[in-house]
Amino acid sequence: MNILNQFDKSSVCKIILLAIIVFESNGILSRSIGLSAVLGSWIYAFAMVSFFSIALLQFFLVNRGKELNVFFYPIILFMIFILVSFLSSVFLFPKPIMDWLPSLYKFTPLFIFYFLYTFKYTEKEVVLGLVVVSVSASLLLLFDSFSPLEFLNDYIRRSAFFSLEGRRVVILKNEVIFGFVALMSFIISSKKSVFKNKLLVTIAMFLFFIQAFIMESRMGFLAMGVATITLMYLKGITQKTLQLLIAGLLVVIFIFPMIFNKHIDSLSNMSMNDSESNISIRFETVEHYYQLFKESYGFGIGMMSSNSQSYNVLHMAEHYNILDAGAFSSLFQFGPLGLIAWIFLTVQCLKTYIKYYNQSNKTDPYSASAFAFLLAFTLSPLPISFFTATWCISMGGIFIYLMWFYRIQMMNNNADRVAY
Repeated sequence: MNILNQFDKSSVCKIILLAIIVFESNGILSRSIGLSAVLGSWIYAFAMVSFFSIALLQFFLVNRGKELNVFFYPIILFMIFILVSFLSSVFLFPKPIMDWLPSLYKFTPLFIFYFLYTFKYTEKEVVLGLVVVSVSASLLLLFDSFSPLEFLNDYIRRSAFFSLEGRRVVILKNEVIFGFVALMSFIISSKKSVFKNKLLVTIAMFLFFIQAFIMESRMGFLAMGVATITLMYLKGITQKTLQLLIAGLLVVIFIFPMIFNKHIDSLSNMSMNDSESNISIRFETVEHYYQLFKESYGFGIGMMSSNSQSYNVLHMAEHYNILDAGAFSSLFQFGPLGLIAWIFLTVQCLKTYIKYYNQSNKTDPYSASAFAFLLAFTLSPLPISFFTATWCISMGGIFIYLMWFYRIQMMNNNADRVAY
């Protein structure tokens, strides 16, 4: 399979359009032209709801509802957010409806599913669109490191390593990591020329170093490693995977300590009892929101406006952000329904991806990359819920769409075999 083959114009346009949509899910494009974060987010939310309306018309008028129920997963998930937020804000932590209901716009990036459905994206267009996003975002961060861009100031985060006195800008972190995983999948799963392999390795290493030196995500390092090992396991130990494994070990043993010497020194000086360490704060966050979850009698905290003066338990403590609680936030914020939704959608996605990959005789790099990426973050010491956390829910919408796409493909393949 030739990953770098020529696309027709429609595919190129769809890939570029997806890249734009994903970039704006982080509010980057609107900020770059001077729009406020709130206005940009509302425009984006309106666009996503519009795509939902179009997709709904397609579903009932064109396809006559003769498709998989996966189509309804995003809207069911959104209704869970509304239900739990209603119960919490009306009965448990009372707030006016105009405080909590409008804040749900933060979850509308989930409806990227319906954008993809409207234009009937293929798996290749989705994955390559994310690769384009990862490379573009990394180039933007590289440029910013030499000549700071004012519109990226809102994305500056405290350095994860105290010894570094640099500008740490974090944008589209998961998309950059996914791009790395996809490129590794292309290298491992497909037969290409030496030149193309070297090109893919070069791009993958570029993404890795952007992740390492600018975004500095320790969870990202771990996910990249786990995903790569997963890809090698899926493909089986061939001569190519053995060479890649040896090369990776050499990097870890010899090069990694030299490059990350300052990082390692900083990490060794971090105290688990120091609330500024960015490590212990995650455990403290889990404990903090667990106590609030108990106050909700197990219903969940729900969603609340971040700028409201009314009683707002999500923002009552300055140093605690529920997003730092990882997948535990699915339980704390949306109760048992949120936890079940995270587990169900994660398991269903993983099962679908691996089934499709196996049916492709272990040659499809796209389903392999989606499986390896999602599995890596699920097996993380602090798992991520791509289906209930606002900062990564656009990726959740993409994962649900890929599940829909693969199930449709397998359903059609089975129908073809029966007809034959």
